[in-house]
Amino acid sequence: MKKLYSLFALGAVLFAACSDNASPVSGSTSVPNMGNNLNNLRSPVLCSVAGVKDSLEAVEKGCIWSPTMWNRTSGYRARTGVDNGTNTSGIWTWHVDQGVYNNIRFEWPGVATDQYDSMALADVIDKCGGSLCGKVVREPNEDKIDSAMKYIEDDGQAYAEFYFVGKDSLGNIEYIDARAMQGFCVEYSGKISVDLLTSDSVAVLSNSYVWTYTLPYSRNPDNSQPEIKKMCFSWGSMGWYTYVPLYQKKPEIAYESYEYILTHVIGLRFTFDYDALYNDLNNEFSIIGIDWFHWIDVSLTDFHPEAETCEPIGVVTSYCDCDFTEEKAIYEAIARSNAFFANKKNRVEENITSLSNLTKECLKNTLDSLNNLRDMKQEMSGSLYFPYAPCDDPHPLAFACADGTQSVTIEFYEKYGEYMDKVEKPLEEKMNASADSLFNYCMSLNN
Repeated sequence: MKKLYSLFALGAVLFAACSDNASPVSGSTSVPNMGNNLNNLRSPVLCSVAGVKDSLEAVEKGCIWSPTMWNRTSGYRARTGVDNGTNTSGIWTWHVDQGVYNNIRFEWPGVATDQYDSMALADVIDKCGGSLCGKVVREPNEDKIDSAMKYIEDDGQAYAEFYFVGKDSLGNIEYIDARAMQGFCVEYSGKISVDLLTSDSVAVLSNSYVWTYTLPYSRNPDNSQPEIKKMCFSWGSMGWYTYVPLYQKKPEIAYESYEYILTHVIGLRFTFDYDALYNDLNNEFSIIGIDWFHWIDVSLTDFHPEAETCEPIGVVTSYCDCDFTEEKAIYEAIARSNAFFANKKNRVEENITSLSNLTKECLKNTLDSLNNLRDMKQEMSGSLYFPYAPCDDPHPLAFACADGTQSVTIEFYEKYGEYMDKVEKPLEEKMNASADSLFNYCMSLNN
């Protein structure tokens, strides 16, 4: 089965990555407990992306993202922009909910306290170069060691969070209407889920369920240091999930309307998940940049709707040049070659009744390997279709038209078409050739 390696090697083409440098935020001001001692201003982030040219050689694009809510020069708390005047917004706090089958703890690179104070993680943030970083360690409970491996991955949790508005004079957490913001953009590393914290009126009805989004996996395939990723997700990408362990019955939930949830948002929670892909109980993480995901400032000029009857009145969705990555092309090529091999396998099994057990086993094992590779790359790329990358100059992907319809822009069709022809299709052809070779090898065993 050595021929499998050629396929895996192709799937392991270098992924697109971003520099760890971040641009300083212009116009940010310092308020009590919000400054830090970082005086080294850094150059803008440049994403290495696949260019629309005849090879997969990456080119440097000006995909600059300058998040203003949280970045390496934000200080010790998130700049939410909606503080209620009590100076209690954006304060990072951390929590651990111990499980029955494992013990969970944070390992911070500096001194961390559990107080609700903007200086509680100041030493950590300094040692992380302005980001929030650390490690979550899960250790099986020795008293439960016989059954720990069955439940350990979803038993207990560790997370960090902050509130947008903060607390009022009575200590009550206030909420905002987040509908216009449309979602979030995050720069991070590690295995992380982002939960939308809601007011008590929603939390009581949801009954331990949270409105959440699992960020694409950021660990390198060679099992080394986590890769830094940047992506955006819309409110519509989120869904209900409960962290109730497998050994407990899932609670009932009274689903509230999408609109009601978004009008009662109090903050963001970053839950550091068990690393199931590598069966690793430790999760090293960093939260580098955070900002709202909205297209209010996307220009309507210089782009044109594909529908001739469309009079643009707004942008429905946008894209950045960084969206056209090698990583996405690799995933799409693997997914299509997976379907290509599955179709060949199904046809031969339907039409030939005299397949040897060795051939059947070879076909099954090869398809299982392709499925695993596809699933791994899907988790790494984070999208079944077109991922969102953050940038300061997004382009319109689709317009809202005056007649109530929507229209994709001509410019996006042209760019995506060129990307498909020069990047995705050549990769797909190579992957299909590898899949064909593997199929022929399996059939050669039918003697």
